[in-house]
Amino acid sequence: MTPPPGWYPDPHGPHLERWWDGTAWTEHRRAPEAAGPPVPPSPDGTAGTGRA
Repeated sequence: MTPPPGWYPDPHGPHLERWWDGTAWTEHRRAPEAAGPPVPPSPDGTAGTGRA
């Protein structure tokens, strides 16, 4: 069973992602998306979870 189509770490480019079409690698490459900024803790000392 093969992985579904998507962006995966490029096996030949350590700092790139490469598109897997579900059958084979394509020539499409990109830099990985950077994670967003860290969520600051709330005044009660817990990390922001989105819950009230």
